[in-house]
Amino acid sequence: AEIKNVSLLAFEGNRSAQWPVGVNPPFEPKSRFEVLKWEYFTEEEIYSCIDGAPKCELRGIDKTDVADVIDTAVEELNKKYMPTLHLKKQQLINGYRRFDPTRGMEYTLDLQLEVVNQKGHSRSITKRVHLVRPLSLIEIIPMPYVTEATRVHIIIPLTAEDRSFVNHFLEVFASNAFETSENAILTFLFIYDPEEAQHVNHNDIFADVKNQINVYERKYPTVKIPWISVKTEIPSQIKFMDIISKKHPVDTLFFLAHVNTNINTEFLNRCRMNSINNWQVFFPIHFQEYNPDVAYHNQPRPATVDLVKDAGHFDRRSFDEACFYNSDYMATRSRMVADVQENEDILESLDIYDIFVKYSGLHVFRAVEPALHQQYRYQSCNPKLSEDVYHRCIQSNMEGLGSRSQLAMLLFEQEQGNST
Repeated sequence: AEIKNVSLLAFEGNRSAQWPVGVNPPFEPKSRFEVLKWEYFTEEEIYSCIDGAPKCELRGIDKTDVADVIDTAVEELNKKYMPTLHLKKQQLINGYRRFDPTRGMEYTLDLQLEVVNQKGHSRSITKRVHLVRPLSLIEIIPMPYVTEATRVHIIIPLTAEDRSFVNHFLEVFASNAFETSENAILTFLFIYDPEEAQHVNHNDIFADVKNQINVYERKYPTVKIPWISVKTEIPSQIKFMDIISKKHPVDTLFFLAHVNTNINTEFLNRCRMNSINNWQVFFPIHFQEYNPDVAYHNQPRPATVDLVKDAGHFDRRSFDEACFYNSDYMATRSRMVADVQENEDILESLDIYDIFVKYSGLHVFRAVEPALHQQYRYQSCNPKLSEDVYHRCIQSNMEGLGSRSQLAMLLFEQEQGNST
């Protein structure tokens, strides 16, 4: 109601308000590869099948979805035209739907309807309607004011297995941040296991990385890349952040990331806008590239990876990236003290996302992030971590190999090879 009242004062009046009112505007593709695809369906069949068939029977949740949308359309039409007219569905002529990641599922329906007036006369008409099923119930939440001027402290934990990604990470980060004087500080966290730590003086596993850091500091005189060394048997996010938190002021904005994540200004601005001190923390869902051996099997690999379903997916199993303020972390951590005293292993069984959900009382904002790309990597899942964290890691590895159709083609080729 507030949006409608305010939009009346706009130049175009209520036409300036986005439809439906209160729902995000549609996703705008930046290239032809990002254009969202419409699926065609009838009441019995859908023309977009998982197995690649031209059409298949509409059943299960899809059939329920279509039936619900048609019923809702007829109900809304009757609300609009009754008592002058009463409408009944005769059949669905054409149905189109597409999933918009910023809004939800959009539908366009061509309905054949029987229209009955107050005198009892009836006739058949065709009516086109548009509907949106939002991703969730829409709630307008008043948010504190934030700016894009905040400095972001980017924390990159590194284990011995992550060293091969450092060169590419620094190349990308230098072009996106160092050369543009981005208001961000990059910090590396070197994680040694006890055996590696014993040989650090004469055989430092991170010696090459430290040399690379020195090269970039000489190349960009105004840039300093601090690093911190940690010795631990179990790499736990909470243990790392306990160390880092003590070394920074309470008003520090952290972005905890992974070394094979491509970080750019567009995302850093969203990190600043979506992280609100004493109000909200932000856990972006990065776009994970598929294994290139699967995604581009017998094909040349592209120079750049576009945001398309055959190139990768949004990894909902990963909670590695997080934007939050140090004061919020410290306040949340202090609420854990009693539980930690009872069970010290809780520090290793929970990750940052878990503690904010369970102990903070803040808004925990989780959303797909198209500006945050991550190269393919096989994660080494540590069985010493909690069963939930370990299971998520295993699932992420499996889902990150390739799409169903790509994996099916590989299996088909393998079976063909075995049969010959």
